[in-house]
Amino acid sequence: MKYFKFIQLFIAASLMLIVMSCKKEGEYTLSDSPPLDFRSYYDGLTVTFANAADNATNVSWDFGDKSATVTGDSVVHTYAITGNYVITLNGTVDGKAYVFHTVLRVDKPSVVDLNDGGFADWDGVTYPDFILSGKGAILSGKVDYDANYVYIYVEFDSIAPNAGLIDHIFGVYMDVDNSTATGFSMKEMGVDYGCEGNIYGGWFAPSMVDLVNGDPGWPFMGFDNPDAIVPGYIVKEVNTIKMEFGISREVFKINSDAMSFSMSIMNSDWSDVGNLVTPLPDFSEKIPVLMNKQ
Repeated sequence: MKYFKFIQLFIAASLMLIVMSCKKEGEYTLSDSPPLDFRSYYDGLTVTFANAADNATNVSWDFGDKSATVTGDSVVHTYAITGNYVITLNGTVDGKAYVFHTVLRVDKPSVVDLNDGGFADWDGVTYPDFILSGKGAILSGKVDYDANYVYIYVEFDSIAPNAGLIDHIFGVYMDVDNSTATGFSMKEMGVDYGCEGNIYGGWFAPSMVDLVNGDPGWPFMGFDNPDAIVPGYIVKEVNTIKMEFGISREVFKINSDAMSFSMSIMNSDWSDVGNLVTPLPDFSEKIPVLMNKQ
């Protein structure tokens, strides 16, 4: 009986694969990209969708939550709960109808504002599982998130007494899918992306290294995306530096309900390592971020 059930499942899966591989939308196959695109802007569970194809007409939207289809170049939709939703954008380009599908992550809003010139907003982040107790040079910190960023706040003792605000090298090593089976394994951590440089000195993004397709030599990813790691406010009080920054969920494809990271702080000459969880080069410990808040 189990054998016949297996055969039935295999035949059904094969037929589905054949249908999907032959299906067409408009004049393109599903392996091609339709000439449609959009931008999304978040305010918690309320999302603004804006058509990004200048020559598209008859634009309509399916928000993936069983709500009614809406027409218009720019529309606003509010979701009932957080989660991943399949967005379907329909449009006509040069007289041909096209359909564009993508997965959108909708999450809770965050009280964190990277542009407010202070840290008072972090007082509203109270999740006990997101508090960083700190090791090494790290004194304390917090983590928060929304649909756009994973936000990190850190207080640490400046390793060199005369070091300025940008005289440190930061390393951020991320397991974005919370799986040790993917990515370049550093002590079984399963790092998907590693970034090194100075977040506030303007040379952090170019130093990104691809640990997925790379090797222990950590070759450059070959792109410089200023939106990947966004610096916030930073200040030095006596010998303690307080800082905040955001990790782009879109750039690093953080679409699951969990991710984890490790972080190092070094002098500008790559010496005297301080780390959130454990000194380099052991990355076997990492800080989990469970993005399941409502």
